[in-house]
Amino acid sequence: MFGYYITLRMQSGLRLLKEIGVFRSLFLMVLLGLGILVLCKVPNRWMPLLFDLLVIGGYHLMRKDEAFLRSLTRNVKGFFLKEYLLLSLPFLGIAGIRGDGLVALYMLFAGCLMPFLRQVRMRTKPVRLRFFYAGNMEQIRMFRRTGWIYLILVGVSLLGCLHGNLRITKVAMLAWGIIHSGAYCLEPDPHILLKYKNFKMLQSLEWKSNAWNATVLSLPFGGMLFALGFRTEEVLFILSFEMAFILYLQGMTLFRWVCPADIGRVIMQVALFIPLFVASCFIPYLNLVWLMLIGMFSYVVYVKWSTVWR
Repeated sequence: MFGYYITLRMQSGLRLLKEIGVFRSLFLMVLLGLGILVLCKVPNRWMPLLFDLLVIGGYHLMRKDEAFLRSLTRNVKGFFLKEYLLLSLPFLGIAGIRGDGLVALYMLFAGCLMPFLRQVRMRTKPVRLRFFYAGNMEQIRMFRRTGWIYLILVGVSLLGCLHGNLRITKVAMLAWGIIHSGAYCLEPDPHILLKYKNFKMLQSLEWKSNAWNATVLSLPFGGMLFALGFRTEEVLFILSFEMAFILYLQGMTLFRWVCPADIGRVIMQVALFIPLFVASCFIPYLNLVWLMLIGMFSYVVYVKWSTVWR
């Protein structure tokens, strides 16, 4: 039974390597080899034991097949014991190469003890950050997926501000504007339009949502720009950026209903929207082009989807 289980595990691993491709598989194998080499050369003798505990401990906590295995075998603990000792073999080999018999003994003890430890189930509740975003699920999905990038950009901007380099903050603001527009890069579901009473209500809520999100998420960057003094250059940039950011999001919001195809949105994003957004942050008059585009997109959306509100 155990041999059949290991065979299935190996087939699943080979299938996964086949799905990710040859080059990625080779890259992962190279990383694995480098990791083994580092563990063999690291001065601290307890590092192999630490990684062994992380591997078998994490696997023990994350596994969800205990109930299934109980239906196939009575001695589940012995089943787990064999599997954990098998997972510990590479680390036992590293300990043998290093000549650390005591560390290898601790690894065997950990592998024998792990099946009898109770699993700890971590339950986390989603944190509602209503202040940081407003609008539909697109904004929520975008912020939860790219929130870590936002924190990195804020941290990099803070380092630039501490060294008196505000250009880094401006580049981070432009990067976040482009990343934020990714909320509207997915193919829209036409059923979303049924939530709105008419086209005017759709426009009103989208304008409010985009204005709120663009303003709130730009506050940290704006504070860093003003930290070194209220210079006219920074004030004009903030105003131009906010206006361009809001118009950029609104244009993307409408264009996804004009062109539902992914390739069309990507081409327009790269060829027109991103260059126009960056340029309009420094040349405020280009925001008039955004207003013209938004007017055109609004007319097309109203004509194309007017049957939904009839």
